[in-house]
Amino acid sequence: MKKQVELLLIVTLRLFSRSRCSGTSLIGKTNNELSSDFNSDSIPGRITYGIIKFNPVQSLFGEIPISFELICPKESSIQFQVGLIFPFNKESGARKIFESNGTNADASSKGLLSYRNSPYNSFGLSFKIEFRKYGRYFYHGPQFMYKNSFYKNATFAVFGTGITLDQTESKFSNIFGFGYILGRQSDGNNIVFDWYGCIGFRYRTMSVNVLKIRYPVTIQYPNTTESTNTFYPFINLGVRIGFKLKKTTSV
Repeated sequence: MKKQVELLLIVTLRLFSRSRCSGTSLIGKTNNELSSDFNSDSIPGRITYGIIKFNPVQSLFGEIPISFELICPKESSIQFQVGLIFPFNKESGARKIFESNGTNADASSKGLLSYRNSPYNSFGLSFKIEFRKYGRYFYHGPQFMYKNSFYKNATFAVFGTGITLDQTESKFSNIFGFGYILGRQSDGNNIVFDWYGCIGFRYRTMSVNVLKIRYPVTIQYPNTTESTNTFYPFINLGVRIGFKLKKTTSV
């Protein structure tokens, strides 16, 4: 097993260090043609130095990310991404999936659909950085991410002591992740389409402060804190749409 892992690492490093890139990937063109298409313009002296992108799909999961890809020498690039995390309306169907799957259609703090893991009830920010190496048809490279999400004084209907009660709590969560991304980036004039898939692992730390529990006839203020740490795999698939940024150079 150890030899297999070492072999896999060697092959990955050789691919990353030797693959030829162009900054785009249009089937049927040579690397030189691809590089010319990606970095040149119909106006002499204009070259692409970066791309601004947005992800139209991610907003369906409570996040609006904006990316900037900086074109680097030797057919590589660095991409930075910042995302704004926002909650959905409490009555939305997507949010209810996480907040009505427990006993008596209440919220559950356990399992994959835990309301505390829901992407639809929190505020926060996310950050990603990718180091890309382009080949003739695809790019690949490592991705690092960090996400902070929270809600404050939020009330959920939960099941406890044989009845459904209202529990008010605050959550603070930090997520660190590492993955390896494989994608295909194609462009038409100034518009870029970036199709990608990423696989890796994430580590989540979560602290939940239970502030108030409302029973049918009484109210308690436990003010207790629950802390959990979770390590789990992930897979991301998506598309970004971008616009080239150009600058004028001397000719």
